[in-house]
Amino acid sequence: MNLYDLDAERNILSCVFLENDVIIEGNRVNLCADDFFYTQHSIIYTYMKKLYDTNIGIDPVTLRAELEKNDMLEKAGGISYLAGLTALISVSDNVSFHMKIVKDLATKRSIKDLLSNTTKDIKKLDNKDLLQFSDDLKATLFDSGNVEDLIIDVSTIAPQVDDVGSIQTGFSAIDSATGGGLNFGTLTVLTGNPGSGKSTFLNQILSNAMSLGFNGFLYSGELSYQMSLDWFCKTVANPNHLSSCINSFGRYTKVTPEGREEILNWAKDRLFYYSKDATADEINLVNAIEYAAIKKNVKLFILDNLMTLECSGSDKYEKQIIAVKSLKNLAKKYDLVIILVAHSNKSSLLNREPHVFEISGASEIPNLADYVFKATRENSEPETYILLLKNRITGIIKKKLKLQFDSDRKRFFTQGKSELQKDYGYSPKLEQGSFL
Repeated sequence: MNLYDLDAERNILSCVFLENDVIIEGNRVNLCADDFFYTQHSIIYTYMKKLYDTNIGIDPVTLRAELEKNDMLEKAGGISYLAGLTALISVSDNVSFHMKIVKDLATKRSIKDLLSNTTKDIKKLDNKDLLQFSDDLKATLFDSGNVEDLIIDVSTIAPQVDDVGSIQTGFSAIDSATGGGLNFGTLTVLTGNPGSGKSTFLNQILSNAMSLGFNGFLYSGELSYQMSLDWFCKTVANPNHLSSCINSFGRYTKVTPEGREEILNWAKDRLFYYSKDATADEINLVNAIEYAAIKKNVKLFILDNLMTLECSGSDKYEKQIIAVKSLKNLAKKYDLVIILVAHSNKSSLLNREPHVFEISGASEIPNLADYVFKATRENSEPETYILLLKNRITGIIKKKLKLQFDSDRKRFFTQGKSELQKDYGYSPKLEQGSFL
């Protein structure tokens, strides 16, 4: 294994040209010129720091002049090598990561040299020499900068605000129990047997979030784009954009072309689907979520469902744990609300008292979740019950919400029917002045 990384070293130097203050980040992680494996990189970084310390801007011209003045230009690779560094496409946001790579590899090279020199004379060393070797080894590790990342000074921790923010589900009983909705930075697991109404329930949460100004993302491992979008449009549509039709199978409801057009215009740059052309593994999904969070300002992610993900790992349980841990880390890192659908296991049908470990798959999954909901449909009745089984935020559990279903609107509603009549706001509002 090579204890150096050419790309990481070149990217650091390129980022210094791009943003001179990158030198400050290098000082923070104790990055030294000697940490670079390649001699020309060590020389270049030395003179970059020299320019920065003397308040001279670092660019190819000033660096070349400084290297020539000290007869070091050729040793640094020459003019063509400097030009190659400036031509690199670099992103300074990643430079800390690259610096830690270079620092870590430099530390390992130092340890390797230290071990090599010590083992040559291991028979001649006494206890005092061995203790000195141990001290030298610790000093090398502590100098790496990586160990410092393991601790944090409490004075640097920002105070926790009372309201961390949340996305309301649109169902008042759930929002009340969870403290105002699903908190940012949380992972929710929704379980339940097939046909228990999970998809409809999630469609309404998604629609409500978009009506509140939050962008959404949907991964469906079972439905096509068309089926998923058709269901979404029916959930969102107002009565004036719904028409009743009859075919050989009976009566059904569809969204009018005008209504569909308005809904899609409303959803433009607000709602995104995971591509059916992409493999649904945890690497692609994590990359898609991270991109959508950063570039598309998406805050609500619905993943339906866990069993359709193709994840790495030696067995299906390890694969699931890897995927769910990745999702939990993303939620915390970017303050997202992620909802993951997971089917109930077969033993759940025999349980008299519902519990979080009814989820089909690895038992660690409910432990990672901040909320666990279960959707049930009792005795083939049209009503669905949503049961809150875990609530890490407020501690309120066993909250049960009864939802009735309207097949025309493709919506659940409570006895007050406010959810059934809700206008999600996709139709453009006409101003009074527009008639003049």
